[in-house]
Amino acid sequence: MKINKISSVGTVAVREIEINIKSPIALICGSNRAGKSSLRDGIYHAFTGENPHDILKKNYGLLVNRDTGNNIGYTYVDYNNGQRACITLPNGTHELTEQLHSALPYVLNPSLFGSISADDRRRLLFDLGNLRSDGGEVKAKLLKRGCDAGKIDGVMPFLKSSFDNAHKHASDKIKEARANWKATTGEAYGDKKAVDWKAPKPEVDMESAIAATNTITQLDEEIEETSQKLGAYVATINGAKARNSEIVRLRESAGMIDRIEAKLKKDRQEVIVWEVKVNDARLFAQGVKPGNIDVSCPCCNAELTFNGKELIKRETESPIDKEAAAKLPEYEKTLTMLRNAVASGERDLLAAQFAKEKLAQIEETKGDEVSEEMIAQIKICIEELKAGRKQAQESFDQIKKNNLFAAEADEKTKKAAGYHADAQAWDKIANALAPEGIPSEMLSAALTPINERIAFSCGVLGFPGKVSIQDDMTILEDDGKLYSFSSKATKLLIDSMIAEAISHVTGIKFFMVDEFDLLDMPSRSAYLNWLMDLVENNEIDTVLLFGTLKSAPTKLPPFITPYWIENGVIQDCKAEAA
Repeated sequence: MKINKISSVGTVAVREIEINIKSPIALICGSNRAGKSSLRDGIYHAFTGENPHDILKKNYGLLVNRDTGNNIGYTYVDYNNGQRACITLPNGTHELTEQLHSALPYVLNPSLFGSISADDRRRLLFDLGNLRSDGGEVKAKLLKRGCDAGKIDGVMPFLKSSFDNAHKHASDKIKEARANWKATTGEAYGDKKAVDWKAPKPEVDMESAIAATNTITQLDEEIEETSQKLGAYVATINGAKARNSEIVRLRESAGMIDRIEAKLKKDRQEVIVWEVKVNDARLFAQGVKPGNIDVSCPCCNAELTFNGKELIKRETESPIDKEAAAKLPEYEKTLTMLRNAVASGERDLLAAQFAKEKLAQIEETKGDEVSEEMIAQIKICIEELKAGRKQAQESFDQIKKNNLFAAEADEKTKKAAGYHADAQAWDKIANALAPEGIPSEMLSAALTPINERIAFSCGVLGFPGKVSIQDDMTILEDDGKLYSFSSKATKLLIDSMIAEAISHVTGIKFFMVDEFDLLDMPSRSAYLNWLMDLVENNEIDTVLLFGTLKSAPTKLPPFITPYWIENGVIQDCKAEAA
């Protein structure tokens, strides 16, 4: 990336700066509070769209330098012969004419790599190496490590976002499997314990179960047979009771024959008497004397009456017996009652005679005799059979329950083994996806050229000791000294070498460094010689150096051009304006 021109107006300490970059290395210097850092932050803001110190757009109004009456500010960078990056304040409008590499913030601010987390460093290196966590390469590596194919397919969607998400998913699955194992076994999970864990189960005696079943079947048959016998006994004794009751009833009915016959004889005689009375009363009521017979003479048709002795001429008007006519209804009623009594007596006589015959038949036949004692004995026998059956059933139920418990125990053992296998399988995947696993293997491919480039820069700079980025993303110098314990000047050198390595690997060929003044004179000389070597080897297009100096340096090589800033304005610009 070749920077052609930088223009900034009204941003923080910058009032008006316009720099036409004339050489690959631009040394932008000045005294304290001159506006160097404001210009550097403006360049970062123009390229990334974010202020390196405050990402809240609502605060962008505070970045405008209003000393000269400005209400807006901007920083504009022209690069690569016509491309441009620009940020306008206070609205935060960002303009970028081409998509830049994701590693650009790390060459705009070399100290950024040392300040971010190990995970962010890994993500950057993955981008630098064009490595993908969701590709077939990762799946092949998981299979090569012996990971479960089905579970690999389950974790692949999470690998689309990052190794971290996939590792977290696998770790969550381990916890889930262990929790399921604990819920199944009721015990705390342990890798060694889970290998041979078996659920306790009772002994199951199948021979006893068969014997109990046979006993139950036999007793059921005996109970059924004895119950039928009891039913027959009960029916017999109930029949005997009914027979005795019937005999009593029949004897009572048969004992009424003489009385019924006597009454029937009397009633029949009464009927004869009252039939005469009714007939006589009816004749008297008609004016006819009882015993007379009315006839007609066959010769002359004269009306005659035979009174039992002789024929006499019948009177034309016979005298009517009114008293007989009045008594006739009562006589007829009495006759009807007597006739009904006769009919009833005849029925009662037939019934009594039938009862006598049936009684004789019943008394001739004699059934089996069953006593209450016999019924009590058979009931006791049934209760004993039922008690034996209950005992056999309880024994069978216990065996059945033990069999069920044993089956449940086997199932629990099987489930626990499955959860343990899941935990082990997910643990293998989690270990493979951990930073020190497959990501470390893949990062080595991206990390090797970075470390090789840093080693090259150390040699050119004459840096005492070695600098390297470890597989765990720790930055070390002097074979074991942590980067975080280094001095500011040493960190500047290390940050610059890392930024140059990123620039070299990505092909950006640009970086800018602040606080160049931290280096002493010998280190500055070595640093500038290193940069000039990069320029001569066509390995860098532009380097922007910012530093606090007493005055603008002179007699610099043609690869380096100084730019002096004073009170937010380039000194050369002030001279030209004058």
